[in-house]
Amino acid sequence: MRAILLLLAVLLLPAAEGQVVEPQSAATSSQVQGQSPLFPVKTDNPRDTMRSFMRAMDAHVQSLHARDGKAAVWLADAVRCMDLSHTSIVGRDIIGREAARNLKEVIDRVIIIDYDKVPMETGQARWRLRGTEITIHRMAEGDRVDEFLISSDTVERSRDFFARVRELPLLPGTIGGGYTPPWQEALVPASLRPEVFGVAYWQWLLMGALIFVGLILRQAVRLGGFVVKQLTRRTSVTWDDALVDALIGPITHLGTTGVWFASLHLLGITGSAYTVIAFLIKGAFFINLAYLAYKLADFVGEMMERRVKQRHQDINQGLLRLVKQTMKILALVFCLLLGAQNMGMDVASLIAGLGIGGLAFALAAKDTLANLFGSVMIMLDRPFRVGDFINAKGVEGSVEEIGFRSTRIRTPANSLVSVPNSELVLANIDNLGMREYRRVRETWGITYGTPTEKIEAFCNAVREMLRARESVKADAVEVWFNALGASSLDILVNYHLKAATWSAELEHRQAILLSVVQIAERLQIGFAFPTQTVHLASMPAKPA
Repeated sequence: MRAILLLLAVLLLPAAEGQVVEPQSAATSSQVQGQSPLFPVKTDNPRDTMRSFMRAMDAHVQSLHARDGKAAVWLADAVRCMDLSHTSIVGRDIIGREAARNLKEVIDRVIIIDYDKVPMETGQARWRLRGTEITIHRMAEGDRVDEFLISSDTVERSRDFFARVRELPLLPGTIGGGYTPPWQEALVPASLRPEVFGVAYWQWLLMGALIFVGLILRQAVRLGGFVVKQLTRRTSVTWDDALVDALIGPITHLGTTGVWFASLHLLGITGSAYTVIAFLIKGAFFINLAYLAYKLADFVGEMMERRVKQRHQDINQGLLRLVKQTMKILALVFCLLLGAQNMGMDVASLIAGLGIGGLAFALAAKDTLANLFGSVMIMLDRPFRVGDFINAKGVEGSVEEIGFRSTRIRTPANSLVSVPNSELVLANIDNLGMREYRRVRETWGITYGTPTEKIEAFCNAVREMLRARESVKADAVEVWFNALGASSLDILVNYHLKAATWSAELEHRQAILLSVVQIAERLQIGFAFPTQTVHLASMPAKPA
C-alpha cells in the first residue's frame, strides 16, 4: 500500500508543479537555474544585451513563483540593460522596473528570439528586433559609453507596446515578465478608465479623495496638538510647552504629506504623470521633514540658552548663538540631502560639487572667513567680554559688541570703532576691565620753606588716610618725600584703587584728593605752583 501511495505522489508532483509555475522552455529553465546571482550583465553587443535582459527577466519570474527573495536582484539586472538616461531622476527605478516587465511581456507574446540571428558586431550603432519597434543602441556618452542598451525611446513607449499586445497569449515556452493586473481593474468601471494627461478619471478622483483625507488628518493633528498643549500648561515646567509649540506646526504638515506619500502606490499612476506627482509629494514630504528638524534644533538651542541663564554660567552669548545657528543649518542640510538621495539624486556628486564650490567661495571670501574664525577664537578664548575696557590695535575703549566679523569698541570720545576680528585675535590686548585694582601714581609739590616736621607729618597722615580706605589696597600704599623739584618739594604718592569702572575710579580719587587738601589745611602746608625767582647782581649805570 505504501508503495502505491509513493508512486502516486511521484506521478502527481510534476503535475502540481506545472500548475504553479508557468510553462517555459527546457533550455531557458536550465540556464536560469544554473546561473549565479553574481553573473555579470553583459552589454558588449546587441546579442549580449538581449540575452542578458531575457535571462534576467526569466530568473525574475521564476524567483517570484519560488518566493526565494531574489526577484528584485534579477529585475535590477534586467533594468541595467536599459538606457534610463533620459528619464527623470525621481522615480527612475520604478519606471525602469515597469518598462522591463512590459517589454518582457511584449517579447514573449510576439516573437521567440533566435539569438544566433542577433548580431554580435559592435560596429553598428543601432539594432531593431524583427517585427517590432524595440531597439538596442550603442551609448555615445555618459558613464556607460560604447555599451549596447535598450533605447530610451523603447523604454518610454514600453507601456504603449504592452497595451497593444496585452490580449495576445504568451508564446509556447515563454513565461512572460511577471505582470499581474492591478487590483483597480477589477473594481473600476470602464467609464472611469479614459485618461487625461496620462491619468485616468478614477485616478483623478482618488487623488482628490486622498487630498481631502490629508486635509482632514491635518485638522485632526492640529486638534490633538491643541489638546496636548492644554495639558502641558498644567505642568510646573515650561520646556514641554515650548516643545509642543515647536512641533505642532511641522508635525501637522508632515502628517499630511506622509499620508499622500504612503498612498502614492494606490493611485497606480505610471510614466511621466507618476514622475511629476512623485516629485511633488516626495519634495513636500522631505521639505516638511527638514522643517521639523529645523524646529527641533531651534528648541534644543533655546533650552541651552535657558539652562545657561538659570545656572548663571559664564558662557559667551555670541558663541551660543553660533552653536544654535550651526545646529539648525546642519539639521536642514542633513534632511535635504536625505531627501535628495531618496529622490534618486547622486548625493556623492552633489557633495563633491559643493566641496569645489566651497573651495572657490573660501578663496573669494578668505577675509570674511578669517574674521569668522577670529570671532570663534575670541568667543572660545575670551580675552575680553562685553563691557570690558580694553586697549588693542591703538584703540582704547569699552567693548560694546563682539560680532562675527568685527568687535565694536566705544572710545572715551564716544566714537564707535570696529576692529576686524582677524586682526584683533592676533593683537596684544590690554584688558583694563579685568584689573582688580587700578594703579594711581602722582607727584604733589609743596612749597619750599615747609619745615621738615610738617613734611613728615603730612606724609604719615596721607599714608594712614589711604590705608584706612576700603577701596585702596592697604599693603601697596607708598607716600614719601621723593625729590627737590625746581619750584617745589615733591611728594611721591603711589597706591592701587579698587574700582570696576572709570566713573567709580574718578569718584574715589575725588574723595581721596579732598581728604589730602583737608590734611594740608590742618597742617598749614601750601601746595607749590611753578614759580621763578630772578636775582639782579647790579643795575646798569645811567648814561650821562
